[in-house]
Amino acid sequence: MRQAILVGVVICAAVPRAFAYDFAVDLRTIGQGYQVRGFAPDGRNELLSRRRLTQYLDLAVSDIGPSAWHGDDGGRNLFFFDASMRLDADFGGYLLGAPTGAAASPELKQSQLDILYAYFGGRNVGGRLDFQLGRQIHFDLVDFYAFDGADLQLHVSRLFTVEALAGTEVRGELPLSSPIYALDGTSAGSRDPATRPDQNSVLAPMAGAAIAVGPPSGAATARLAFREVWSATADRLPGEPASGVNFEALSLTAAAHWRDRITISGGIRYNILFDELDDEQLALRVKLTPRQWITLEHDFLAPTFDGDSIWNVFATGAYRDLRASYEVALPRGVKAYARGFVRFFEATPDEVATAGPYAGQDVGAAGPGGRRAQGASLGAAWRSARGMARADAYWDDGYGGRKLGGDATARFKVRAPLELEARATGYTWRSDLQTAGTTGEGVVFGLQGGGRVLLGPGVRLHLLLEDNVGTFYSSQFRGLAMVELDAGL
Repeated sequence: MRQAILVGVVICAAVPRAFAYDFAVDLRTIGQGYQVRGFAPDGRNELLSRRRLTQYLDLAVSDIGPSAWHGDDGGRNLFFFDASMRLDADFGGYLLGAPTGAAASPELKQSQLDILYAYFGGRNVGGRLDFQLGRQIHFDLVDFYAFDGADLQLHVSRLFTVEALAGTEVRGELPLSSPIYALDGTSAGSRDPATRPDQNSVLAPMAGAAIAVGPPSGAATARLAFREVWSATADRLPGEPASGVNFEALSLTAAAHWRDRITISGGIRYNILFDELDDEQLALRVKLTPRQWITLEHDFLAPTFDGDSIWNVFATGAYRDLRASYEVALPRGVKAYARGFVRFFEATPDEVATAGPYAGQDVGAAGPGGRRAQGASLGAAWRSARGMARADAYWDDGYGGRKLGGDATARFKVRAPLELEARATGYTWRSDLQTAGTTGEGVVFGLQGGGRVLLGPGVRLHLLLEDNVGTFYSSQFRGLAMVELDAGL
């Protein structure tokens, strides 16, 4: 007996120390059923059924590796894995009867599986290095993209970081890829050979570098970044280059704050490919008192597209926004706000405008609505543990036309499993393209009512009824029912 105990002790002592990691699995299923009206070339129309099912699966694994790797403070050599997948499928007649053969559209698929992101990463490796390997998403004030590759960040000092990235742009034509992260302006569904639709299936290598100053959670930070995307020429013709640049830009983003009173953030991007500043943003938020805030914003955007896109030829001029808002927190859970904006549509050297009389005006290059738009909104909201109520009124005028309206919504918990909601909307509008003999103005009113019932832990039933009436239709009645399920590990 003693020998058996001794052998057991020796075996247990010989087993290496085990370590564990943390993981989380999130599963979401969304089902939709509705009908849309389809218009045939011969003038006939029919109701097309959609029966959509969307499935999300998210996986996160952290604390990979033994605890001894993490150092005495537990903050070094932190390895992790994050992934998100999405399955879209449609079982309705909308896609079952979709055109086939030469008339088929690659953008309409019966089912599609996408890997939104999936990467292995490390933080504070050796006290200096952060990295991510795989499909990843980057976004800041003036840039947003996804790529398959590597992103390395070396913390040279506490206040100075250098970054390098390389890989290929995530394009919708690649296997298991979503098109929403690709550069704007190209479409694989084009049937016109002149637009070179095959260019979308060509790999687009990407490379970039950045310099960051200041700790991420410090009082002031700044990041200067360069990024370039290029691709080979598909179906190359005589005289065409072997490759071309799709995107090339230099961007600067910065942020600073003083206590909890003043926050300022901004970003600017110079598009080297088009030789222009195409994105500028600046925001200042000041806490006047414990219950009052004021925000000032400046935005500038000049539309630019993928270097392969024909839309660069037809791009409209840039616009500049100036916005201001005031918020105040009132007693009993009420918060009110007032906002205003003015927008300027700027001319560009290569702009093509329509001249001559329009709606009784000689609009020239300015367009029928001029080159300015302005507007304001007022609103108040009440929130408590039992529900919420909100009312808003808004006015827009100038370029594009005029819109004046209001919106009111409320949600209230009747009992623990039951929650009711309602909404009323009304507005009037008039297009600045209004001409004699056309109907460019109208009025719309809408009512919604519904509720949410908690059927069990993580199981909710949503019901909604809606009807809209207006100048162009006497009724737009629709209903929606949805079961929401939460599942996790």
